[in-house]
Formats: sequence, structure tokens, C-alpha cells
Amino acid sequence: MDALTRKEEEILRQLYQLEKAFVKDIIAALPGKKPAYTTVSTVIRKLEEKGYVDHEQFGTTYRYFPTRPIEELQAKDVGKVLREYFSGSAKELVSHFAKNKHLTRADLEEVMRMIDEQNQ
Repeated sequence: MDALTRKEEEILRQLYQLEKAFVKDIIAALPGKKPAYTTVSTVIRKLEEKGYVDHEQFGTTYRYFPTRPIEELQAKDVGKVLREYFSGSAKELVSHFAKNKHLTRADLEEVMRMIDEQNQ
């Protein structure tokens, strides 16, 4: 999987939320200062070249959609956080969430159930 720039990730995340969108729809959904149409169009084309996005044509315009499951992007992001902030230790990551009260007992029980299912 080709590495993504920060801008590519931002636009791809927006496209995952929209599911299918024209460039103008992506721009409208982006938070904060809106980038130029040509900027977003260029980024989308690069994402298409990298295999993350495809399009369907409607006359002279294209509607874009992601081609890979969002879980693939999530796994890449979590892997990066795990390596950079927790020395590759999933235990340290979970411990961080537990210590900072971002993980409830119910969450932990659900994670344990998922681990048990994986180990069967």
C-alpha cells in the first residue's frame, strides 16, 4: 500500500464518510478553510493512481468512491501510532486508554471476547 500524504489522508477520510462524492461535495464537507477545487481534484487523482479511489463518469464530471475498506486505513494508522508512541506494544496502548479512562469495563470485556474468538 503506497504511503499517503496528510492531505491525501484527510480527503480520503472525508470520502469514506461521504461514500460517493463529486469534488465539490468533498470540498464542502472538509472542515475549516476550503482548499481550491483544483487542489482537491489533484489529490483525488493521486489517490486514484495509488489505488485508493476510483470514479464513475456522469457526462463531463466524475463521482469518486473509495476502493479499499476503511479498516485497511485504520490498521495502517493504528500500526503507526503503536510503533511511534507505544514501542509496538498493544498492551501499552490499551493500558494508556484504561489509565486515561477512555476504556470502560464493558469495552474491556468486549475486547477480551474478541481476543477469545481469535484464539479459538
